Amino acid sequence: MLKSLRSWALACASTAALAVVGAVSPSFAQQAAVAAETSRAFNIPAGALPAALNRFASETGLALVYPAELARGRRTAGLSGSYLPSVGLTRLLAGTNLTYRFTDASTVVIEETAGMDSQPRVLGPVRVEGASSTGATAGFNGSTDATATEGTGSYTSGALSIGSKAPQSMKDTPQSVSVLTQQRMQDQNITDFTEALNQLPGVSVIRGGGSSSSSIDSTFVSRGYQITAIQIDGGPPLLNGTMFNESWRAYNPQVDMSQYDHVELLRGADGLFNFYGTPGGSVNLVRKRPLDHGQVAWELETGSWDWRRTSLDVTSPLAFDGALRGRLVLTHQDNDHFYKVAQDEKSLAYGTLEYDLTPSTVLSGGLSYTQQDSVPWFGGLPRYESGADLGLSRDFCLCFPWNKWNYTTTEVFAGVEQKLGDHWQAKLNLTRNEQQTRQNYGTSTQTVSPITNRGPIMYGGAETDRNLFSSLAEITLAGSFDILGQRQEILLGGSYAKTDSRDEKRYTSRVSTSYVPYVGAPVGRPAINIFSFNPYDPLYADPGMGLLSAFYPSASQTTSGAYLSVKLTAFDRLHFITGVRYSHFEREATSVALCTDFTGSCKNLHIGDVWSASDWSGGGHDISWPPTLSLVFDLNKALSVYASYTDIYVNQENYLDEQLNGLPPGTGSNMEVGIKWEALGGKLNSSFAAYRIEQKNSPVSTGTYGPWESNYGRSPDLFHVCCYAIAPDWMGIGLSQGADAEVTGEILPGWQLSASYTWNKNELSGRALGSYNGTPLESRAPQNLYKIWSSYRFKGDGWWNRLTLSGGLNGQSSAFQAGSACTVYNAPNPTTGAVTCKTTTPYSYTQKAYAVLSARIDYRLTNTWDLAVNGNNLTDKVYYQTMGGSTGGNWYGDPRNVMVSLHGKF
Repeated sequence: MLKSLRSWALACASTAALAVVGAVSPSFAQQAAVAAETSRAFNIPAGALPAALNRFASETGLALVYPAELARGRRTAGLSGSYLPSVGLTRLLAGTNLTYRFTDASTVVIEETAGMDSQPRVLGPVRVEGASSTGATAGFNGSTDATATEGTGSYTSGALSIGSKAPQSMKDTPQSVSVLTQQRMQDQNITDFTEALNQLPGVSVIRGGGSSSSSIDSTFVSRGYQITAIQIDGGPPLLNGTMFNESWRAYNPQVDMSQYDHVELLRGADGLFNFYGTPGGSVNLVRKRPLDHGQVAWELETGSWDWRRTSLDVTSPLAFDGALRGRLVLTHQDNDHFYKVAQDEKSLAYGTLEYDLTPSTVLSGGLSYTQQDSVPWFGGLPRYESGADLGLSRDFCLCFPWNKWNYTTTEVFAGVEQKLGDHWQAKLNLTRNEQQTRQNYGTSTQTVSPITNRGPIMYGGAETDRNLFSSLAEITLAGSFDILGQRQEILLGGSYAKTDSRDEKRYTSRVSTSYVPYVGAPVGRPAINIFSFNPYDPLYADPGMGLLSAFYPSASQTTSGAYLSVKLTAFDRLHFITGVRYSHFEREATSVALCTDFTGSCKNLHIGDVWSASDWSGGGHDISWPPTLSLVFDLNKALSVYASYTDIYVNQENYLDEQLNGLPPGTGSNMEVGIKWEALGGKLNSSFAAYRIEQKNSPVSTGTYGPWESNYGRSPDLFHVCCYAIAPDWMGIGLSQGADAEVTGEILPGWQLSASYTWNKNELSGRALGSYNGTPLESRAPQNLYKIWSSYRFKGDGWWNRLTLSGGLNGQSSAFQAGSACTVYNAPNPTTGAVTCKTTTPYSYTQKAYAVLSARIDYRLTNTWDLAVNGNNLTDKVYYQTMGGSTGGNWYGDPRNVMVSLHGKF
């Protein structure tokens, strides 16, 4: 089926009408703008005015500011010939009853000749003052999304919904929030979820067991804690396993970025809107919406390691004078990796419709389908017993050609946005997600002896066959009212999320102590000589399907909650924000274990007989108390300072004590102070924040087992682990403290910048920890992390006015990994074949500080076509992007590579 999809195309669409209404004197700005003009050739055909204005803005670099409904339905006679931009715009607007005025040298407001719109909407980096300025048609560039970044050409946004649910300026959000805009994703050639988060401030990406580029096995760390909440269009978070310590039964973010307009990130706990205040942070993926004008964007990419990607993005009004709009995105990609054998193939189809039922009501819905077939590398590189580097080439891979990790994700969604008067708005969002996966893995275990250069052995077999269903719903009511001349804002909402894993199957490994790959081969798990490894050696042939060892007729979790947020303004500059959240969850599961041999509980039974079955249900609830508190003081219109508090609540009921009772939740606090500056009417945002996170009630092992017999080790069933107790404060708490600084947006005309610096120190603290006191919570995440990307678009009359140069640097301080691994094993148990450890050896090693340099050259061939070349890791720096243990989990960063892309926009 994938082969038939190779002709699919991708999307990276941009259209235009952007900017910010400035405060410069119109007459002075008009004179300055006209004085700086130079003539240029235009060839804009007659037709719909929105499309003509978009093309005019793209060709001149001017930001055209107007509400989408102002141009909708109007037509133009077009523009052909050489004109000054001001004269050309006059001719383009002739007969439309519209006029224009410059607010600065690069920003033009379009308005009706008979009078000005008293509240013109901002196109480009949007400035949103609370809920009252949002609405079903509050978008720009023809989008109904007030946070959309497509077509702005900007590295920042004036409005985000993360941390607030309603669009709100970054300056007025009293937490650390960041955005990865459509323009940055295009400039840095970001196509998948992992790379998107890797470019966001303060985030460290830690690779897991597989090599797939779809993010399905990566961990994202912020402020020393894992990011656990992934939202889509601001809805309730999808359960990704880490929130309830079940990463193997969870939604995996198999995400291609072509269906999304931008990515929003909140660092720290979001204890108000995400059911639970986990301390790492949350991510919001914002879908592309249909535009109010026709547009076709096409892209073709090719590059290092046989990278091939093609895309098509089509949007247009469909019927009812533009009230019904649609958008279709098609993507196909296949690629190898810089290491041998592994490869990925992925196809995406995304379609959405939007309908203006009334002037104040917008209905929307759509479908997304993604299929990915991968031959992954499971496990990464091992090291010597001490942790010393093996010094292997970066193209080396402990891969097996029969490895498989296939995903199919289908998502159906619908929504309603309803304006209620001038100051209130209600929203309802519904999402149904189905994810099917099949995994077959082969990997290696054990460290490498520095004396014999031997040690690793092959391990593998069919692992899982799983279907996962997620149902999400959220309803919000946002509005404002005046008291004593001051604007007060309120947000009320409710969320529901259910994740249901049905008929999941798990299989035994065929590679065991009695394994014989072919007649005459050595008995047992094949040894791997890592310095002369051949993945096609018959010794490492596909072991075939193992025996069905367990299945789960059902395993579900339902989480629901309600929240209330209030923003009170007593004085013009002082804002007090508070909120409270109620969360409730229920979990139930059924597991069945089957006999795969004739030992233990399966004695006198047959292969495939049930030897154990368990049913389990439980639940709990939480009220965020003390409530979320924030104080914002506006030093002036562009500068604000803030202080905020958010509670932490981490569910731990799957950890059992010796009486088989679930442990109480982990709790704590997230405190932050900062300063934010919004310049040039929202074109430039900068922030600085200092924070302290404290998490208590961590589970610690009691060193004992419960009163049961189990083949699952330290657990009474497949859903719990035992036996644990809550650590008192004197035994240990998690601490994380640090500072963030970020600047994003246009620092000079045509010059975009995104720069961030993060300092973080995280540790376990407690007098009972002894030598472990001060041990990092996550030593693989560096204390210092910086990410810079900048672009400059040349202007003038020569050939260089078609040129855009970009470049960036991602760097970090040193990080380390330490632990112990088994290096000597006991002989296999003659009855069960089980192997136990005899001797463990400690290891430790450090990844030195490094920086990776990248750049891009973009040349506009015509008004329709652009050709770009991206170069990554230009100095070919050799480093470990992720550090694992001595037995595996070590991953090199990408070597130097090149990507060539051709963009067309019609």
